[in-house]
Amino acid sequence: MEKRHSGKRPWAIVLLILAISCALSYGIAMFGKNVLADTSLGHCEMLSLANIQDLQATATGFVYYDGNTVSAIDSGGKVDWSYILGAGAGFEATDYGVAAWVDNTITLIDGKSGSTTYNGTMSQNVLGAHIGDKYTAILIGEEGNSTIVLMENGGKQINQIVLDNVLVVNYGFFSDGSLLWVMVCDTSGTVPTCNIQTYRPGKEIVGSISDTEQLAYAVMFQSSKVCVVGDVYYKVYDYAGMEDPSQRKLVYGWYLTDSDTSTGDPLMVFVNDAQCKGESDIQDVRIVRTNLDKVVRFPFGCRRVLAVGNNIYGFASDGHLMIMRADEASPRAYQLEMSIDEVYGVTRDGVAVLRSGGVICLVDLD
Repeated sequence: MEKRHSGKRPWAIVLLILAISCALSYGIAMFGKNVLADTSLGHCEMLSLANIQDLQATATGFVYYDGNTVSAIDSGGKVDWSYILGAGAGFEATDYGVAAWVDNTITLIDGKSGSTTYNGTMSQNVLGAHIGDKYTAILIGEEGNSTIVLMENGGKQINQIVLDNVLVVNYGFFSDGSLLWVMVCDTSGTVPTCNIQTYRPGKEIVGSISDTEQLAYAVMFQSSKVCVVGDVYYKVYDYAGMEDPSQRKLVYGWYLTDSDTSTGDPLMVFVNDAQCKGESDIQDVRIVRTNLDKVVRFPFGCRRVLAVGNNIYGFASDGHLMIMRADEASPRAYQLEMSIDEVYGVTRDGVAVLRSGGVICLVDLD
């Protein structure tokens, strides 16, 4: 009878197979990582700025306040201009300029030249201000009982809008800067109601929107339409306040984290409610515009997602960056050689304004 050989040889084969499998798995994983996280991005400019108390990204760079001076920096890291405000100032930077205030004093600064277009005092303390292409809206008074002072950018006052017993949620300009919109929340009833009113500077109300079905929180403009986002629906109205029900979208469970309104068809980015509240990193992103509504899952969890132009950008704390066009099926991923502690925005020429540790980083995304 033929004798059976020892079992050593089959075990050796098993171990060899396991070793080969592990090596293949590691190689595939490393290959996948290289595919998902390329490192080929553009130049990074690092700026050490002392005592940053507020920093806001703009279309061309960023504006920051150090407790005494407000300065504008372009996307290449060059100082465009600086203006001394003193202590205790607030400001808002837009693509058209900077509105800065201390108590009841307001200063308007041209965004390109840094020259002062207006400096004066209001009848009450300034709560905020917004510079548009032609006009500036200044919110004064106290929360719940405030007034918007509307003036030309040169300082000529046009009219005042009294907003008693309501909370001002937001305000701004649209229709090439010729119309003003104001969103307020009325909490006097049993259910809070958000109202959006549109004004022609110097004239009466153009239109009014009252949404009793939901709590609205964002307003955008699409050609001759007013787009309103709430915690349940995305709705579209005409300027008079009549809704177009054919354009209504259910957005319950999603929160609008950013939008680009530079064109007549806003690009909107929603994130999952739970992820937006910080229960986990942001990975599920919903992209919406007129003829587009899709959900994309990012390969790495993000701390912030932005919409700029036709692009969506996702930023992870560990330095992963995801970029995709609105019409693409999935994002391209990159690995920055830094951690990301704060995301301020992305300029029109594709430069991300980030903070890593105590350094401001300008990363060219092209």
